[in-house]
Amino acid sequence: MKTQTVELEQSLKLWKKSMIDHCVMEFSCGGDQMNEFTFLFYDENKNVLHSEDITTLDNFFEEEVFDKVHFYVDSDGHYLGEFGTVHIELNNDGDDFEYSKEASSEYSEAVTEKFTFQLTDDEYDLLSEKISDFNGDYSGLVVNYKLDCIVTDKEIKTMSDFEDKILNFVVDVEFEERFGEAEAQEESENFECNVQDGLKENKTIELFISRSYYVTITND
Repeated sequence: MKTQTVELEQSLKLWKKSMIDHCVMEFSCGGDQMNEFTFLFYDENKNVLHSEDITTLDNFFEEEVFDKVHFYVDSDGHYLGEFGTVHIELNNDGDDFEYSKEASSEYSEAVTEKFTFQLTDDEYDLLSEKISDFNGDYSGLVVNYKLDCIVTDKEIKTMSDFEDKILNFVVDVEFEERFGEAEAQEESENFECNVQDGLKENKTIELFISRSYYVTITND
């Protein structure tokens, strides 16, 4: 406790000597850890101050801020993390520092929508006769064939071409629900199709595609 008191007194003295008005810590955290953070010191005219003495305050605040401010670093797949600033200034008595955090939280939100895909004659025949369902993600297709069916070389080629087209379609398709201007997560798409339910006489098929988006919410 005595060491902390001495460090606080020294930091207060250096703060006042350097004519610092306030400090802003910029940070980001998530993935169960604190990520990048920096401290910028400003005078009363909002000019950034630079000196060897001032940089020594970084060491003090690097420990002090984590005792005074709570950061939500734990991610669970839905909650990804938070980013923002911590405003640091002297209290009214000038004998300690006050900390106030402003942050935004980032979430991963998944959307699933139904889409219609146009088939060729060969694709339609193959799906209707020999395939029960298929699913996959951005990287590949998993096909479940009906029992007791023989797949010819021509049908293998048809399915290979179909896979390429489906994967391109899944990655490029536009969703109606996009959380405003939220950014789509790369390689987050997955899809599934029950052929019996999704195959239509007009040689189209319906499939369900999911995509995840980065959604940012400003904390109160």
